[in-house]
Amino acid sequence: MKYGIIFNKSNMNIGDDIQAYATARFLPQVDYYIDREHIDEFQSENNEPVAVIMNAWYMWQKWNWPPSKCIIPLMTGFHYADHQLSNQWYGSPVKFEFLTGIGADYLNAYGPVGCRDNFTLERLQEAGVEGYFSGCITMTLPNMPETEDRGKYIYIVDVDKRVTKKIQQQLENEDIEVKISSHIRERNPDLSWEDRVKMVEDILTNYQNARCVVTRRLHCALPCLAMGVPVLLVRGNEDDTRFNPYYKLLHFSRVKDFLEGNCRYDFLSPPPNSNEYLKYRIQIIENTEKFVKEMENTHKSLDELVKTTYTENDIKLWRHDVMKKALETWFYDSHEKHQVVVEKNKRIKELTEKNKENKENIKKQKDTIKKNKEKIKEKNEKIEQLKDENKQLKK
Repeated sequence: MKYGIIFNKSNMNIGDDIQAYATARFLPQVDYYIDREHIDEFQSENNEPVAVIMNAWYMWQKWNWPPSKCIIPLMTGFHYADHQLSNQWYGSPVKFEFLTGIGADYLNAYGPVGCRDNFTLERLQEAGVEGYFSGCITMTLPNMPETEDRGKYIYIVDVDKRVTKKIQQQLENEDIEVKISSHIRERNPDLSWEDRVKMVEDILTNYQNARCVVTRRLHCALPCLAMGVPVLLVRGNEDDTRFNPYYKLLHFSRVKDFLEGNCRYDFLSPPPNSNEYLKYRIQIIENTEKFVKEMENTHKSLDELVKTTYTENDIKLWRHDVMKKALETWFYDSHEKHQVVVEKNKRIKELTEKNKENKENIKKQKDTIKKNKEKIKEKNEKIEQLKDENKQLKK
């Protein structure tokens, strides 16, 4: 049996490589490196089956589901929340359409699906897909080597700048270094897997030897949890779909609460993490090792291992229908939004004209008042003149 790993070839976030690194540890060898965003295009040599652990966030790239027939998957650590993309500036007409029809058939064929978060689990269940909460495979990472500076620094990763500044101020007189880092790296789709592994191991070693780690990144917090490194998750009001299951496993603070002094985390003597994650770690390890062992001992052909019954033509027709439906939905949604904008613009125009009319009326009223004032002034001057003349006559 041949083995492959899913990785994001072009992403700048090293968290994706950390996930791929965690999956690769379970495999006897890695024969194929499969780009997550072209998962449907993957073709093995001689159409041989390739066992793949599928822990990832899927379908950023559109129209690439279901995966290639050559992939024999272990569905664990699955995340799908495409509504987040649809709310971003470039938009997307596709939300959960790929979890229906053939997309759902694929998941059920290789299910039950281990989900990385409750949001994904609920969406799959709504689509008629059997699933369970598996957690993320990064919770299985081993401890990294100790270094000479172990415990002499804390590590801050992609945290709000105001939080970073406050931590630095709190610790400026303490005998401990504050290191600042980021999971965002220069985009390099041609970077070799060996170089990616080196980067991952370097960053995990830095986390391992920190007295504690402060982060807003899921794939910084969960590896720290796995390695027993005290970790504080500090997040703002971002979408919580990926994080909700893990708040109870981690020390956590909202940015606002931290800045207002409502977080009592001791950076010099950080509290240990919860051990509740261990049940998920054990479950992932058992399921993954069982899958790999089964694949090692099988000598079946690809056709014998494939569990789906649809054809390539069926996939093309289904994708066409999904695309058509998505574009129609997008068209009507856009039309409705356009109509709202038209009505708002119409109302703005009416109010602008009314305001202009009111201004003109006010101007006329001001002119009238000014003329009346001038008349009154003239009358008052006439009265004064008459008074003076009357005084003269009395003399």
